Amino acid sequence: MSQRVKDLLWIPVNLLQLLWLAAFTGIMFVPSLLPALVAANREASFTFGRAFWAPVNMRAGLSTLTVEGREHLPPPGAPCVVMLNHQSMIDIIVSWMVIDTGPRFVGKRILGFIPVIGWFCHLMGMVMIDRSNRKHAIASLKKANTVLHNGRMIVCFPEGTRTSDGRILPFKKGVFIVAMETGAPIVPIAMEGCATLVPLTGWKPRPAQVRAKIGAPISTIGKSRDALIEEVRNAIIDLNVEIGGKGGDKSTPF
Repeated sequence: MSQRVKDLLWIPVNLLQLLWLAAFTGIMFVPSLLPALVAANREASFTFGRAFWAPVNMRAGLSTLTVEGREHLPPPGAPCVVMLNHQSMIDIIVSWMVIDTGPRFVGKRILGFIPVIGWFCHLMGMVMIDRSNRKHAIASLKKANTVLHNGRMIVCFPEGTRTSDGRILPFKKGVFIVAMETGAPIVPIAMEGCATLVPLTGWKPRPAQVRAKIGAPISTIGKSRDALIEEVRNAIIDLNVEIGGKGGDKSTPF
């Protein structure tokens, strides 16, 4: 059977998955935000979404998630910066399931304008960055700094965009500066299989065995920015290879 025929056979399944994602997200939006709106309890909203919305959508994609190294995550209330490789739009859902506490994601400002998702980002205190506007980008990084000082976890994808071939791209520098200013450690996490579940181009999800591996925290104290970027990126590349990924070119860290 040709690949074209296989893709055609998947069309009705993909349409059902897309309809389910839209409907279920809409249904879950209000109850997931109630704790934050009524009791000012954002952590309860995060827990609700992680326990119900994220895993149900993973199962709707006929996929499974395996996580190694959760013991490396810091306890609640200990500030840290979590950095992951970026393969797919599904990465946020996957990382939400990997991380046990309520993370504040650092993402592109355009996400804030998407209905439902954008509303959730604003209400949950996510950090939206517009890299084309230096003034706005600096203000966003200051917000990330405040989040860390308040004992929260910042989560980011330092590549800044999704990889097209599975290999880890060079890293952006902004969030590393925040981590160094606050002294918060960086926890490297590698993911693999996300691009199979939801490819870079088009909505053509396929069943995948998604894997994630969490590495030991990396200290930011007493290191230069460039050396820290190289250390963190090399750690994520090694973790990615360990779970079956392509890794990346260590000679071009940024």
